[in-house]
Amino acid sequence: MSSTARQMGLVALLLAAVLGLFVSAQSGQRRLEEASRQAQVAAQRQRTLGDLWQLMRQAESSQRGYILLDNANYLMPFQEAARNLPQALERLDDAFATASAPVRADAAEVKRLSNAKFEEMRATLELFRKRGRAAAVDLMRTDVGADLMTQLDDRVRIMQQAEASSVLQASSSWQTSRWVSLATTTAALVASVGLVLLLTRLVLRQVRFKEREAAELAERHAELERLVARRTEELSELSTHLQTVAEQEKSALARELHDELGGLLIAAKMDVSWVEERLPDNDPEVQAHFRRIHEALQSGVDVKRRVVENLRPSLLDNLGLFPALRWVVSDSCGRAGLKCLERYPPEELLLTPEASITVFRIVQEALTNILKHAQARTVEIAIERRSPWLLIHIRDDGVGLPLERLRALRSHGLAAMRQRATGLGGVWQMHTPDAGGTQIEVRLPLERVLAAETTVAASDAT
Repeated sequence: MSSTARQMGLVALLLAAVLGLFVSAQSGQRRLEEASRQAQVAAQRQRTLGDLWQLMRQAESSQRGYILLDNANYLMPFQEAARNLPQALERLDDAFATASAPVRADAAEVKRLSNAKFEEMRATLELFRKRGRAAAVDLMRTDVGADLMTQLDDRVRIMQQAEASSVLQASSSWQTSRWVSLATTTAALVASVGLVLLLTRLVLRQVRFKEREAAELAERHAELERLVARRTEELSELSTHLQTVAEQEKSALARELHDELGGLLIAAKMDVSWVEERLPDNDPEVQAHFRRIHEALQSGVDVKRRVVENLRPSLLDNLGLFPALRWVVSDSCGRAGLKCLERYPPEELLLTPEASITVFRIVQEALTNILKHAQARTVEIAIERRSPWLLIHIRDDGVGLPLERLRALRSHGLAAMRQRATGLGGVWQMHTPDAGGTQIEVRLPLERVLAAETTVAASDAT
């Protein structure tokens, strides 16, 4: 108990010493701040006087140049100085508001001389406008303006010298206070070191506890990250599966519409044609009804074909990917009046059905976004095989897609394109080139998108 009491007493003494030294240091710091403030005030007053003196010189030179050369361009600095004079005088009042009475009197005299000088210059200009250059020059030679400017120069120089002396005095006081504050702070630091050494054991124990707590927290955080990664992967797989199922359902629905509804419509047209042939009726009204029935049935066939093509493009299954892409590009650009540039490999690529519909949907979604938002005139679509990737480039010369607009549009279509590419192990990127517009680049691994026969043939060739 006695050892503990002695340690606590020593800690209390050191703590009291540290507090006393820090109080002294704070007092020195306040003296430093006061000296710095005085130096800043003196420097500000010097700048204010210098700005006002420069303004007066600018106005005088401009006035004389205008009168001697009769050139309106020389009058512009005078007019600018006249506009800035009230603000300059206001800054002068603010700068010397806290000065002593004699210094404020000098500032008031500078203000009076400045106003008097400007009144003299305005009077000379007015005389020049009314009676010409000779009268104005005669007035300038009376030394009235020169006397005012001389008084102003002398007064400003005296005040600047006084403020420079104040700056030097404040700087000297600042240096002294700085050394005192440094010595006090050093002593306080030495005392603090002794206090810290006494408290080291407790601190180390607390640190070890915090380290164990931090390690446990890091482990929990890592576990959460792994869980989030697994959930993200599962959601990505689910999204890919849902897209695949949706495409399969679209394909099945398209086949059913084509087979069932198409057969019904064709049968209805044939029946109507049969009835029309068996009724030798030349009544124009009856013939008009038959024409309307034929037109309605043909419209139904067209609607069926358009719905089927939107669900699952028949060209993709019958002729391949490139003819389907040419059709959708031609249809989209034709409706919008866009110029389309297409570049495909010379030979059709044998892709898996999943890869074919993925590439088709990506290009289709990109064209939809361009038509809705890009305000473009030209669209360029390129597909090339560059081992080990199948590259898809889609570029327009529109207004681009900044981040704010991307968030405003909620980017569902872009997210769908990205997910389609990710589902095949690919990469989807979008950026705005320096030349403007928007460029989409998709990289799909050939080993995932080529059909089995093509993959085996490529391996044998290698």
